[in-house]
Amino acid sequence: MTTLFVHGADGYEDDQAMVAVLRGRDRVRMPAMPTDMRHAAWAMVVADHLVDDVDTVVGHSFGGSTLLRMAAEGMLGGRRVVALAAPDWGPDGWDVADYALPERVPDDVGARVALHHCLDDTEVPPEHLELLDRLAVDQLANHIGNLFPDA
Repeated sequence: MTTLFVHGADGYEDDQAMVAVLRGRDRVRMPAMPTDMRHAAWAMVVADHLVDDVDTVVGHSFGGSTLLRMAAEGMLGGRRVVALAAPDWGPDGWDVADYALPERVPDDVGARVALHHCLDDTEVPPEHLELLDRLAVDQLANHIGNLFPDA
């Protein structure tokens, strides 16, 4: 099976180190995401890469936000979703409606969602992790700490 990695905004080069670690464990694809920062533009690229062998999708920062919204909208099926340092774009977070989760998230979005946030993140405050609990709690695993503690 394959992992689809969605890099952060303007992070194709910066996120190569994370992808290299994942490639040591799994087959990984990372498309270059568009410079068009609308959610719909990023979601279209992700959807184009969701082929049958992709069982896990990992998104970093803005890429994680894209995946969480797609999961909340039922677009990721039964895939495992891992969001790394994803910002919350709702009114209590950075308040950008185009990126925010829908106001109502179904009880069963069909995807298994895990959130991870590092305490030393200087871009996205770790408190954003708590704001993203709008995905059903029984489908959510939160972790704050080091992503690769042995690296």
